[in-house]
Amino acid sequence: MLKVTKPFNQLLCTLLFTGVCAFSVLGQETPNNQPSLVSPETGIDYTPLQEDLRQQQWLRANETTRTLMLQSTNRQEQGWISQDEVKNIACWDLKTIDDLWRQYSGGRFGFTVQFPIFVETGNRPGRLVDIEAYDNFGTRIGWRKDGQWVQFKFNLEYDLEAPTGHLPNPRPEYQITGGRLNYTALTQRMVDCGLVAYSDPRRIPNYQP
Repeated sequence: MLKVTKPFNQLLCTLLFTGVCAFSVLGQETPNNQPSLVSPETGIDYTPLQEDLRQQQWLRANETTRTLMLQSTNRQEQGWISQDEVKNIACWDLKTIDDLWRQYSGGRFGFTVQFPIFVETGNRPGRLVDIEAYDNFGTRIGWRKDGQWVQFKFNLEYDLEAPTGHLPNPRPEYQITGGRLNYTALTQRMVDCGLVAYSDPRRIPNYQP
């Protein structure tokens, strides 16, 4: 039987924002139930990330996440991932990263923990709707302070007292925009890979903005 990661995915969670925009975070197998943390899609071993998170080495886990995402997109030499490459991150790998972060943070950190906050603040997967909406998202999860994006990586908060969804944040360096185009592409990849389900409000009959 499929076991759902706790506590965030203990139930199938469907939220409605402004009465029209629906999404849910889908249940997945936890890493403990997987026979191996080697990706069948890319051959990458995610055991180092599991060990960092198990030891609550949050900064190191964030760095490991970045390294593994570069490997999964064959961008180690470049050291950064373009918006187009984000769309091609292997689904197994993305789900495993998210599962590990949620499991070892008690559901506090992870991409699918960030996703509902992203939507709630007026954003939409795969499309930059409004710069202010993305700024509000960054403020909610602690990536912006005093009206400015914090400088990656040492000005992030690497403990469980950080805002919900604060980690992971694997952007390579300080970006005045907070990496909004890449992150918006990542949210679409979450939808495409089945980590979350999302209903575009524009496609709901009789929708009125």
